[in-house]
Amino acid sequence: MVVREDGILRATAFGRRTSELYIDPETAVLMKEALTSEGPGSLTDLSFLHMIAHTPDMWPRLRPYRRELEDLMGFLAEHEEELFFRPPDPELDAVGFEEFLREIKAARVLEAWIEEEPEDSIMGLFDVQPGDLYRLVETGRWLLYAARELAVLFGRREYAVRLSVLMKRVEHGVREELLQLASLRGIGRVRARLLYSAGFRSLEDLRRAPVRELLKVPGIGPRLALSIKEQVGGEISEEDLEAVKKEEWVQKSLLDYSS
Repeated sequence: MVVREDGILRATAFGRRTSELYIDPETAVLMKEALTSEGPGSLTDLSFLHMIAHTPDMWPRLRPYRRELEDLMGFLAEHEEELFFRPPDPELDAVGFEEFLREIKAARVLEAWIEEEPEDSIMGLFDVQPGDLYRLVETGRWLLYAARELAVLFGRREYAVRLSVLMKRVEHGVREELLQLASLRGIGRVRARLLYSAGFRSLEDLRRAPVRELLKVPGIGPRLALSIKEQVGGEISEEDLEAVKKEEWVQKSLLDYSS
């Protein structure tokens, strides 16, 4: 990260980028080791998720409970060829091996998140608290961004492209096909999937869709439907406005009735 020139220590490009990214130097070194290697036998999303979980900047450190150990070890045995880093020998380094299982658990939680597993299911399956899940997602997004920037620095464009997509998936908690929809203001992972299932699979689909058709999608109310059309640059007809007014009247009437 530094070189000596004429008796003066100067930062290398790697050292400067590490400082700019605000990551631990050890994190940067581990990422460099992974990103400049030949890679695992099978490169998957799990490869990158475990790479960031393997760094000291990953937080929180999820503790595997005793009841989880057998399942985690089975998962590790099944997916070891997808990892950039090899696990320690449990007979020689029991503490290091348990720490490695912590990393596997964190990677699995993030993998479940980007595969659109419901939050309640993730918390129940992995015994993770809501605050820990939120922090894990935020930290994961940050570290994937840092990894992408280092991949660009090291000339690993193919890694940088995959890391960019994975970073967005972790940010929104969706599969790749939902990224456009989930990027819209007011559309989270659940509404994005509902829109996709209803046939609105791209921003262009939403741009062409009448507001009255959007209102048929569960979770899409009048204001959000208009907001979607504004965000995608779609036209709003008089018929659309009438549909919105009618929907608002129906919702208000139901609210009055329920009260």
